[in-house]
Amino acid sequence: MSRIPLLLILLALAGCVFGSGKSSEATKVPEAMKHTRPVAPKLPDRHPYGDVTRLRTGQWASYREGERSFTLAAVGVAGDRVWIEVIEEGEPRQVSARLVSPDGVIHKAFYGEVSKDGQKSSVEPQTLEQDGSAAPTRLGETGRETGEEAVTVGGRELKSQRVKVRFEDLEGRLTEETTWWHKDVPPIYAGTDAGGLVRRRTGASTIELTGFGTDARPLLEVPR
Repeated sequence: MSRIPLLLILLALAGCVFGSGKSSEATKVPEAMKHTRPVAPKLPDRHPYGDVTRLRTGQWASYREGERSFTLAAVGVAGDRVWIEVIEEGEPRQVSARLVSPDGVIHKAFYGEVSKDGQKSSVEPQTLEQDGSAAPTRLGETGRETGEEAVTVGGRELKSQRVKVRFEDLEGRLTEETTWWHKDVPPIYAGTDAGGLVRRRTGASTIELTGFGTDARPLLEVPR
């Protein structure tokens, strides 16, 4: 007789495990929960790159400076202000979209991350802080040489204008900076009448162009 209650208990347990199909259904995840929420870094309120009034929407340029690789892209306008995306290359790509006025002031900024497979995080506002960086040391120019030099970028040879300048600071120390410029390079990092920056070498520090174009599209969807 004791076997009958035991059998009933086993049947009841089997019904709990196999009898309810609803318990095995996947719960639908809300769309907002599919995106990670990154921590947006604070940002100085001054644009450290080129004059935005010289840019056209779609222009972009990529650079390498030591271990850092990054891209600057002009992706939109709002009146006389320009949306600039600063993209730190890596996994994931870290993107800061900044609305910059002609005087170099950043009025608002947003941050997001994009993985190699195209997945995007949520877009978060960035806190702007007053730029308290020290003014550069005043240098007096003591010599200048100009010439032309071919520089290869992404398989393309650019006949660039080379400018070598020697400086002396207030304490008599000498430094030398050499820059290369080309008319087809967007002046988004820096620009002169000779065009955008191709390469800059100061002492042991070098920044060089790795690619450029005119087909940039926004990576972040930001409130306009």
